[in-house]
Amino acid sequence: MKKGELLSALSNTLQNFVLGILLTQCMPEEKWTSLTQGGIRIDWPNGTFFHADRNWVSDVLGKHQNRIIAIGELEKSLKRALLREGHELILLYCEETNQVGKYKAEPWFQFARIIRNVVSHKQGGILREWPKDLQKKGISSASWRSRIIEETNVGQEIQFTHQEALQLMTDQIIFAQNQLS
Repeated sequence: MKKGELLSALSNTLQNFVLGILLTQCMPEEKWTSLTQGGIRIDWPNGTFFHADRNWVSDVLGKHQNRIIAIGELEKSLKRALLREGHELILLYCEETNQVGKYKAEPWFQFARIIRNVVSHKQGGILREWPKDLQKKGISSASWRSRIIEETNVGQEIQFTHQEALQLMTDQIIFAQNQLS
């Protein structure tokens, strides 16, 4: 992978997150309810890709509480993708270009790694275990900006907002632009 490809992939990942959040947060109530008047059908040139009947649409999108849950799950999925892909793309590029040491030397590397694991594994949101390599080194906390995750947080839910996810991704992109060759 070339650096331009890395930056493009990171930009696409950020763009997908922002577009998804915009779509979930900016659609007016009347548009959601208008979708319940019929089913949803997505056609591709070679045939129907997806069809949801009116009952499904009414249940998921027409009922306010169900829609709130569905949108929340979509947003969690977008955040997982943003944090996982941002970290993994940079790590892959660094492995391919022998720059892993530069990435791991960033003071927020361990935080990015841990938060990626927190949102991506099992139910998501719970710090399930402290990384064994950090335990062996006696490292019991990881920080980024004003956030700190500590080994004592194992078993607890770690809150990480959309805004924080966007800022971390922005920091990762700045790192990739300015620190990687």
